[in-house]
Amino acid sequence: MQKNGKVLVVDDTRLSMEFMADCLCRAGYDVVKAYSGEEALEIVEAALPDLILLDIILPGIDGYTVTERLKNNEKTRIIPIVLVTSLDKLEDKVKGLEAGADDFLTKPVNQAELTARIRSLIKLKRLQEGILENALKEEKDFTGNLIHNATVPIFVLDANHEIIIWNKACEELTGFTAADMIGTSRQWQPFYDQKRPTLSDIVIDGNLEIAAQFYPHYSQSIINPHCLQSEGWFTSLGGKARYLFFDAAPIYNSAGKLVAVIETLRDMTMRAKAEVELRKSRAELLDKHEQLQSLFLLVEGAKTEWENTMDCIGDIVILTDTGERIKRCNKALQTFTGIAYGELLGRNWQELLSLNGLHTPSPCAPGAELFHEPSGRWFVFNSYPFMNSSSHLVSGAVITLHNNTEVKRFTSELEKAYSELQLTQAKVIQQEKMASIGQLAAGVAHEINNPMGFISSNLNSLVKYMERLTDFIHTQSKAIESLEGEKLAQELLDKRKALKIDYVINDTRELIRESMDGAERVRTIVQNLKSFSRVDDAESKPADINECITSTINIVWNELKYKASLVRELGAIPLTRCHPQQINQVFMNLLVNAAQSIDKQGEIIVRTWHENGSIYAQVTDTGSGMPPTVLKQIFEPFFTTKEIGKGTGLGLSITYDIVKKHNGEITATSEVGKGTTFTVRLPVL
Repeated sequence: MQKNGKVLVVDDTRLSMEFMADCLCRAGYDVVKAYSGEEALEIVEAALPDLILLDIILPGIDGYTVTERLKNNEKTRIIPIVLVTSLDKLEDKVKGLEAGADDFLTKPVNQAELTARIRSLIKLKRLQEGILENALKEEKDFTGNLIHNATVPIFVLDANHEIIIWNKACEELTGFTAADMIGTSRQWQPFYDQKRPTLSDIVIDGNLEIAAQFYPHYSQSIINPHCLQSEGWFTSLGGKARYLFFDAAPIYNSAGKLVAVIETLRDMTMRAKAEVELRKSRAELLDKHEQLQSLFLLVEGAKTEWENTMDCIGDIVILTDTGERIKRCNKALQTFTGIAYGELLGRNWQELLSLNGLHTPSPCAPGAELFHEPSGRWFVFNSYPFMNSSSHLVSGAVITLHNNTEVKRFTSELEKAYSELQLTQAKVIQQEKMASIGQLAAGVAHEINNPMGFISSNLNSLVKYMERLTDFIHTQSKAIESLEGEKLAQELLDKRKALKIDYVINDTRELIRESMDGAERVRTIVQNLKSFSRVDDAESKPADINECITSTINIVWNELKYKASLVRELGAIPLTRCHPQQINQVFMNLLVNAAQSIDKQGEIIVRTWHENGSIYAQVTDTGSGMPPTVLKQIFEPFFTTKEIGKGTGLGLSITYDIVKKHNGEITATSEVGKGTTFTVRLPVL
């Protein structure tokens, strides 16, 4: 049976795994199973599947991490990944898409939906692969045609010494057709009587030392030391005697591995014959001619190589005279301007660049960055004085323009990513800090509640015992007076006054009452502290915003009472579903900021009301206020007007995020010298 493709199913729940595997097998797919993220990565490394069904919650690394690793790998990034999960929150899906997932399926999986989505994604993958294959084939055909139709004889060997290209000019030069040569290792045959390595073979083997054994006049290229050059007579090449100059240059892939060597042949027969005739007719000048000829070859080769080198450089290079006119330039300037080399000579280089959209200030400092608006590219400008070799005086300048667009883009992206990372890290630290404070507060409240319980109970019991003892003392005194006579009664009365028994009884009642009031105040503070921390509020639940504000005020009261009088105008508002602990943090930040904005003594007003299906909470202070330039930045991360070390700039940023996550909004108005008002709107859910 023809299979429709191979699918890797990753799920640690065997029931879910077997259900999806059975559906896919019946739909004609090969199924490979993995029960963890690590196992899935090992399977993909060994053999690429056509599609991956990936559960998010896995032992070890989760589905998000597996997706990121596969999508960041050039080898596996094209494989479609479908996240299969019971998580149905929007943020879970957004996180999966950011990781690189191609689709989502929600558990329990519907069989028809499963097979339909997999069929569609595999079809799309194969279409992408086909498009990529066609593009590569077109590029390969273009390169092959370019070399095949070049007027310079060229042949190319692969890393196994086999001929893969033998162009038309090479056919005409050697008399050997491409059909006879391609796919063979007979590249030596047109040139030599017996088998021996060509320059290309030596470059492939990488043993450049043996070149001297076969090519007495070989040399290494100045541009590339791995490139070999040589020249010489071939007496029966294509039925004719020919003098050739030939070089072999290696070609490497993106991984730096040698994949081929290209060898070019230049027929210099006419020049060589002319040299022979000249030597014959001018025997007396033979030695000098050879020296000049050798020098000419060196100069010509060096000039050609240097010009070719400059033309290979992507940077624009311009040589000017003292009048800023162009004397020489490389191919990059011709490409940039679209003007032929001959027409560029003699023109003012600044005017030429300006006409093509690249404006250079005068004077332009070395290292200056210039923006080319038509193409959106950035160039780094540099200028170097050019010295005359004979007079040792400055005779012009060398101008270079380096394309810095990618570096600038990457730098910008790195700066943005770094800023986002800093913000995320700071917010996580702040949230963890608040969570830790909440847990600590809840723990302290719990620990205090226990002793306060038996203190209150013991005080209540002590009141009852005191009343009983008082009644007993009065009864005992009356009994003694009636039994023992006036003398003993007077002694008891004197002793009672000396010991201040009546005062002690009355003062003990007052002490117990004050202790019970203090215990009640401690109980209220502990209750507010526990209500404020709400460490068990991981999920949203209905809450009273007025209660959140009240408990928060009690917690930060020590911060407020010395700076401001507090006015509460809490209206009748309905309950709304929210995260109470986060809402407490919002009002804590607003109240503390209000107190800190007051220099000596002022007023803070807290209002709440219900209007058009929303709850409004407003904190107004009579502090110093803020100018408009500061007001528009207060919700930005890390922005603070406090001194260094006294503020992180995250309080209002986190407040803004919490309100936004509750689908609400927060606004601020302020006037310098009069105060600031923050208004929070939360929808009634």
